[in-house]
Amino acid sequence: MSSFFKNPEIKVKMAETGVAFSGGGIRSAALCSGVLRRLLQRNAKIDYLSCVSGGGYTGTAYLDWKYRHGKKDDPKWHTEFFDHMRERAGLMCNWQKTLSGMFDTIVLLFLMLFVSVIMPTIVWGSYVCPLAYVIDFIFGDLLRAEDEEEEDCEDRRASPRRQGPIAGGNATAGERRPRCPIQPGSKAYTRVVLFSVLAILFIALYLAAKRSKTALSSKLFIVSAISGLLFAFTFIPFFIYYFFNLTPAWMQLIIFVFSIFVWFFFPVLRGRSSLVLVIYLYAYFVYWKVFEATVFGVEYSDHRFYSLLFTSGIALYFVPALGAIQQRLVHVFNRWKLQKAFYTNASVGLSGCGGIGMDDLVLRTFFTRPSKHEQLADNEQGPLTLGDLEGIKPQYLSNIVVNEWLIGEREEELKYELLVMSPTEIERLDRRPGQDQFEGKLEPQDIKLSTAMATSAAAVARHMGAYQKSTESIKQLQIVLGLGMGASMISDWEGAMKENCCWRMLPILVEVLRGLPLVTFPLVYFAGGSETWVAIGVLIFFIVLLVFVFFAVMKTGRQNPNKLELVARWFITNIPFVRFIRELLVVANEGPMPPPILRLSDGGHIENLAILPLLKKRLPKIVVVDGGHKTNDIEWGESLLDALELARKKLHCSFNGMDGRDIIEDLKENFIYTPKGHQPRSYRFKVTYYEKEDEYSKGTKVGEGEILLISPRHPVKGVRKEEPVPWKDALRDIDVDLEAAKWGESPQQDADEVDDLTFCCCESCHSFKCQKLSNYLCGVFPQHITANQFFTPRMFAAYHREGYNGCVEAEAAEFLAADIQIEVTDTA
Repeated sequence: MSSFFKNPEIKVKMAETGVAFSGGGIRSAALCSGVLRRLLQRNAKIDYLSCVSGGGYTGTAYLDWKYRHGKKDDPKWHTEFFDHMRERAGLMCNWQKTLSGMFDTIVLLFLMLFVSVIMPTIVWGSYVCPLAYVIDFIFGDLLRAEDEEEEDCEDRRASPRRQGPIAGGNATAGERRPRCPIQPGSKAYTRVVLFSVLAILFIALYLAAKRSKTALSSKLFIVSAISGLLFAFTFIPFFIYYFFNLTPAWMQLIIFVFSIFVWFFFPVLRGRSSLVLVIYLYAYFVYWKVFEATVFGVEYSDHRFYSLLFTSGIALYFVPALGAIQQRLVHVFNRWKLQKAFYTNASVGLSGCGGIGMDDLVLRTFFTRPSKHEQLADNEQGPLTLGDLEGIKPQYLSNIVVNEWLIGEREEELKYELLVMSPTEIERLDRRPGQDQFEGKLEPQDIKLSTAMATSAAAVARHMGAYQKSTESIKQLQIVLGLGMGASMISDWEGAMKENCCWRMLPILVEVLRGLPLVTFPLVYFAGGSETWVAIGVLIFFIVLLVFVFFAVMKTGRQNPNKLELVARWFITNIPFVRFIRELLVVANEGPMPPPILRLSDGGHIENLAILPLLKKRLPKIVVVDGGHKTNDIEWGESLLDALELARKKLHCSFNGMDGRDIIEDLKENFIYTPKGHQPRSYRFKVTYYEKEDEYSKGTKVGEGEILLISPRHPVKGVRKEEPVPWKDALRDIDVDLEAAKWGESPQQDADEVDDLTFCCCESCHSFKCQKLSNYLCGVFPQHITANQFFTPRMFAAYHREGYNGCVEAEAAEFLAADIQIEVTDTA
């Protein structure tokens, strides 16, 4: 009887939809722009726009323009927007205007010179004098000692060693000094023991640190690194003095190449092989100091050396800022070029620098602090943050990889994960229910829109996610030379902004104390004091550095950190040297609390289609635009299958063809292995969503949906209509006609229109004369390699047209047509 007193409550809501724009640089941006034009033309309902890398160029630029046009869509500004993107396609080096192209080229060359040559010389050179002094002070007499039984050595040992500059012009130390043969004796034996012990300690402790799963591993690693460096900075100078200088030039070259070979192929050293350049340069400077040699025509003298030591102390006050700039300048430059090319002037200004400040260049040093990003008022100019886009449809989802962050305790767990940034939240893809790692620490209003876009597009970074192993041998070289577009971000941005004046002054005090011994103690020496003062100053300096290294390698990430870990997190956040050492040694954060500094890179370093965030939301309709690079037709489904496999593991999804067939076989038959001239530009399949209570449960079905994949095809290979539809007819429902000179006659293209598109960055270079060379170096349409970011407007238009044509062929707008979901519940 009770059922008669209940009334059914019917809830009707529109099914949510999502669109994913893949990575692929400007090539993918152009393809996705064509798809976007068609979806906007048909007023397709899009609730979420998930973007990675190049797809984010188009996605974020569209949202920036929409925000500046009253947060509403309109065909008039849509046309201006796509024309704007086409004209700015040569974002890195625009040779459409000769002067502009020359200026861009000079800027690029100077950037590489500044980041990879000038800055490393200043940053690393500031430490070489203190290091050479310590090696000479501790090991110098032992390394210089000759066999006491050699009569020719007696006179030299009886005379004082310090006699200022050594005469001899450009003669080597070996030619100027009498050479004593090494006979079995106490000091020769001591040297052998020294080299052997240091080498054995280095290898043994390194292996022990790699195998250890306890907190002891970081301490073992520090001792191992110190032992290895001491071995390098004692043995290499000794080898140069006693053996290297006596060999012919051709033999020296063979020995040098062989030593490089050992570094790159010996398993224990392989991961750090890129540091060999820095170590060799340091070793030569140690050789210059210990043996008072002439290196590259520069003679040694005490006055010259101590002057350089004093200069190092002065330079150390500037090194934190300079080092931070070096590590971030490529990222900031890439972000500047992207936002300048595609965003509105209201957001980034005429110069395109809007929103780029000192905190972007140096992250955090003693003279900068995070700034509060206030939400913009209506019609207010200034850089947009993710928080400014709240409530705007579609909701933007930025796919970024956060590296060196291990949450679980399982050995097979990876140290990287997808970090999804949106206008409403920032979360790891694997965030567990009730777990919000960034609440009250890092909010959407703290992230500029262009930062999220450029970070998602950091294809070349010092941390590479799933591609980490393939770049391991050059990681340290990338860090040393500042080669990478990846970003670093303070995880507790809100807390950093709330610091009082005393806490903000503390990093200044630490940096002053760090360089003070190298400035004051040499001055005492120059004023007539004993050399002991210099030794004391250098000793204090290295003690401070060891303390910094200790904090750099400390484990962080526990839910409830102890006081020592809190101190370590403060040092990592505020002291650039500690951050640098932590990154150089690739120390991972272990635990649910975010790392003090987030190491971010391209979302494509996990999954290049940007589909995982949409699958996590269990959307019933998803369109995926695949603009990724493929070398042949067989690879068209690889990115999709990789993404689906990750979805199975991480999100418990299941996939089948539309007729229920296994997804792999269905994809091969209906999309990959199709005959030339009949290759479809789309593939449609089903997804089933499951909820699992834990990793051991079978899971419960909680929903299902459909996914539509859109990919480009060559005009000869793809499906083609007999009568191409001109732009005027294709766009008749919005009363827009595109200029044929810019966009061609029709969305459909002929082979002649795309086959002569070459790698050149100016329109006049597109010709069949360069086709063979271009095909070999950069591929052919629609798969010009991603490394080629020097697009011309014509190349952009070609990919744009292909995207539009593919969207029409796939009927993507009709696919996204709103579905109605009805929920019926009983109410009393």
